[in-house]
Amino acid sequence: MLKPRLIFLHFLLAFTLQPALAQRSPNSPSTLSAPLDSLQITLPEAERFFQERNLPLLAQKTAIEASRAAIIQARLFENPTLSLDQGTYNPTNGRYFDISQQGQTYVQLDQLFYLAGKRKKRVQVEQLNTQLTEQAYFDLLRTLRFELRTSFIELHYKLQGFKVLQERTQTVQRLVTALDAQYRKGNIPLKEITRLKALLFQLGNQQLSLLNEIQEEQADLRLLTRTPATTVLVPVVDEGALNNLNGDQFSYAQLLETAQENRYDLKAAETEVRLQESNLKLQKALAMPDLMVGANYDRQSNFIRDYVGLNVSMPLPLWNRNQGNIKMARHEIERSQQLLSQQQLVVENEVMQAYQKAQEAQKFYASFDPNFRQDFDRLLEGVTSSFVRRNISLIEFLDYYETYTDSITQLLELSTNRLRTLEEINFAVGKPVITY
Repeated sequence: MLKPRLIFLHFLLAFTLQPALAQRSPNSPSTLSAPLDSLQITLPEAERFFQERNLPLLAQKTAIEASRAAIIQARLFENPTLSLDQGTYNPTNGRYFDISQQGQTYVQLDQLFYLAGKRKKRVQVEQLNTQLTEQAYFDLLRTLRFELRTSFIELHYKLQGFKVLQERTQTVQRLVTALDAQYRKGNIPLKEITRLKALLFQLGNQQLSLLNEIQEEQADLRLLTRTPATTVLVPVVDEGALNNLNGDQFSYAQLLETAQENRYDLKAAETEVRLQESNLKLQKALAMPDLMVGANYDRQSNFIRDYVGLNVSMPLPLWNRNQGNIKMARHEIERSQQLLSQQQLVVENEVMQAYQKAQEAQKFYASFDPNFRQDFDRLLEGVTSSFVRRNISLIEFLDYYETYTDSITQLLELSTNRLRTLEEINFAVGKPVITY
């Protein structure tokens, strides 16, 4: 027959464990003890904030406008040049700066005309530069969107993991409090309370480590969405929709075709080839001298009074025919073509890698029983009851707690990795083909 003191201990343990068990709900939202300025946010809302507020994207948009201004500049004609030569002293009448009919004045007006279509070719070069700037914007959008979506999902599951650790820590803390009082009364041995405190210390370290990771994800997400640093972002997701996601509806050929249409780094490599080809045409045109046409008026110093003349000038291409720049442009075309071929290989391999990783992650995820977590929770209740009835030892009970925490953490990591591989498919093809 149990001593009254031990019976009291059993009921006390059952009382301390029940609140933690009652709090467990696999469908409840994962949150920290959030301050008043916490913000629950869905993924579409986060993407909207990201596209409207993200400073690197806004800066790149400004760069696009600057490159368009360069097109305007390339279309402009050169300004005419006006020259004036006024005599400083007229010895015949003793006047300084004599602008009368007896004084000497010379005026010349010159206009430069580009030949061989140089102005048009410069415009074409600037237009292609603008296309490169626009494509750089969309490639930056692709990269930052991948960071946003992966940070959103990782934060969601890390918050769930933190909640599991928090609940286990609270439960073990209540056990430590209850058993420590019984230890001081001599009802339990030192080894049991010491083992329990060691588990509490281990859970506390895991909780602190995960909390640091959550803070890093929070900082990244706030930076991407340009949210105030005092705001705690709480992802809101549909777990059912997440569980139903998979990449099986797409084949590698479909994904590769999508990537060739939407990968702006690949389009930028193609544009670079056209840019270098246009630059070669421009450099060949620059070998043609330009024409300078002008008119001049000379009041006194020419062979007749009030002389009006027309002058035409052009440099003679004897030594400098832009040979070096033309040769350089030809080599740049070859270089850009090689880089284009390399980029095509990069896209093909990235799509294949993302596709295979997603397939393997989905198979591994599908091999797990979807009721695994619920069954584990029910098992926790049974183990707790067995411990209260002293059918199992404290060591066995604590080992189960460690197994439970490790298993739930690995399950959340598996869910995170699975969704990350799906996001890698979106990243590899250049747009979100898998949405949730």
